[in-house]
Amino acid sequence: MKGVNGMEDLLKIEEVAVLIGSSCKSINNWYWFRRENPDNEYAKMLPDYIQQGARQTRYWKKSDLWKLIEFKKAIPQGRNGIMGSVTQRYYHREEKIENDT
Repeated sequence: MKGVNGMEDLLKIEEVAVLIGSSCKSINNWYWFRRENPDNEYAKMLPDYIQQGARQTRYWKKSDLWKLIEFKKAIPQGRNGIMGSVTQRYYHREEKIENDT
């Protein structure tokens, strides 16, 4: 997509996901992690996206793809992963529902 006033090409999350080899869900989790941990060194690696209003489409600059790829390579995975607080939020919610019944 061409940006306003001929700005740099912008990409939707689906396009970004294909180009960097991740899923849309992973990218959403990365930015959820960034909201929850703004001072984390990994969270600071994520580039800002462009969004015209709440619940509107998010766009990333093509030039920011490398920052996303570097973030993807840098984050610890598996047992040493940092995304557990984000990726396990659904698990903990289901666990709480089961305990309440």
